[in-house]
Amino acid sequence: MSVIRSQGNEILVDEPSDSQVSYSALSADAALAGWVMGKVDPWVDHRNRGYSRRWKEYWRMWRGLWHSDDKTRQSERSRLISPALSQAIESSAAEVEEILLSKSNWIDLSDDITDKDDKDINAAKQSLLEDLDVVEAKEICKEAILNAAIFGTGILKLNVQVKDVPTLKRGASGRLEKMTQERVYVVPESIRPDEFIPDPSARHVNEGLGCAVKFVKSQSYVLEKIKAGEYRREALTMLAPDQKGKSGHEVDFGVDVAATLQVADAQPIEITEYQGKVPAHLLDKIINGGSNLPADAILGLGDMADETLVEAIITIANGSVILRAMVNPFTMQDRGFIVTPWEQVPGRFWGRGVGEKGWNPQKALDAEVRSRQDSLGYISAPMIGVDAGRFPRGFRMEVVPGKVWTTNGPPREIIQPIEIGNLQQATFAHAQEMERMVQMGTGAFDTAQALKSGQMQSGANAVGANSMMMGSFVKRAKRAASTIERNLIVPLVRKSLWRYMQFDPMRYPTDFEFKVNAAMGIMAREVETMQLTQLLGMLPQEVAPQVAL
Repeated sequence: MSVIRSQGNEILVDEPSDSQVSYSALSADAALAGWVMGKVDPWVDHRNRGYSRRWKEYWRMWRGLWHSDDKTRQSERSRLISPALSQAIESSAAEVEEILLSKSNWIDLSDDITDKDDKDINAAKQSLLEDLDVVEAKEICKEAILNAAIFGTGILKLNVQVKDVPTLKRGASGRLEKMTQERVYVVPESIRPDEFIPDPSARHVNEGLGCAVKFVKSQSYVLEKIKAGEYRREALTMLAPDQKGKSGHEVDFGVDVAATLQVADAQPIEITEYQGKVPAHLLDKIINGGSNLPADAILGLGDMADETLVEAIITIANGSVILRAMVNPFTMQDRGFIVTPWEQVPGRFWGRGVGEKGWNPQKALDAEVRSRQDSLGYISAPMIGVDAGRFPRGFRMEVVPGKVWTTNGPPREIIQPIEIGNLQQATFAHAQEMERMVQMGTGAFDTAQALKSGQMQSGANAVGANSMMMGSFVKRAKRAASTIERNLIVPLVRKSLWRYMQFDPMRYPTDFEFKVNAAMGIMAREVETMQLTQLLGMLPQEVAPQVAL
């Protein structure tokens, strides 16, 4: 028996058996799928109009992939892409990862002020560190941080899974025996921004009507979920491929076109998972397998003002097949998505990343470098003007070492080399200036590039000047790191603990009041050490050891 809670009321409904499939149930499926996709599809169009083209370009700049849309002029032939922005993205992401994830104890929990006994929260901290290590949460957080650096927004999705954990036990005979034990794990999953679909009116995940994620999986993935009981068996008949071996739905593969290679021969299915508010009566019909719905509900034309909404999780295949429909099962009724911007844009859901900050100077740098490469083609390859009427018929006019040119007359009158200008040496300085502008725009700091361009000094005054330069970079990195800590790491720990306390109360005591803390990075500590060393050098010798201690 399931319970639908809405505005203080409880609706008790019996879950249908796997064999109960009727026309009314299919009508309820169509009504709920139509209502959800009627919201999600316009949200996708709104997101793509504002961000899709730019996201694709940031991705190509980071990967070093050329596309015809990246031309800066029609006559451009070179396909060279400078790695300046890619280096800025990777160094910025690496610094934030170092700040947040460098320590083995990368999270810290402290009890609230009113609770004087902190033994329970300390035990929960150690258990959480072990469980996050099992599901490789650090690596997943690194992927989300890299997405935030490239696209401006990093997203995590929390999945609650039951896994068989293998353990070893010594039997009566003294031999080791393998045993399995079921354990609940909260598994984070990194989501690309082009797969996430928020309500355009919302600034945060828990605001607005809801949010969704759309991704592509093979048919075998869905069948395994159905076999495990996570998806409904009623969807089997509607997911059968046609005679051509396809699912009958055109799949959008998003930013990375190369992703088509992963699922080209695997009968891809587009899955939309929606988490948010839905009409209670539509969800009730799905859970009950009830009677026919009125036509206006099936068409999704019901008046929103008269509908009772309830937080739910709806999974839809190919835009029409309900794979899962359930009331939000979590105690805190929170949505299982965590979204962090690299830098917050005031009044906007999507953030501003390193790719956006370095886009303009990167375009200028690519135009400069490609122009130089194109001009090299005219300068290095010989071009010759000839009198075609004074060459023997059938003669192949090509430049080959040792080739003999036969002409009907003096060669100097018939053949003449053509020169088109010289290569401007100033393009070297222009390219270096554009690289400096990429660093200015993104805030990334490359020591080797700074030494090459003369930004870092040497000599007696080098320590103070270089310390100020590195300190400025650390401040910008700490600004991005604090945003990601507040919007990614803290919600990840908090939501994970809520779920563990709900589904594994024996391992995790129920203490919902706690604080989450993170750590500093190595580079920031290096700057602090450098400043301390400089300070100690100014103090008398008898005082310096005491200050150092």
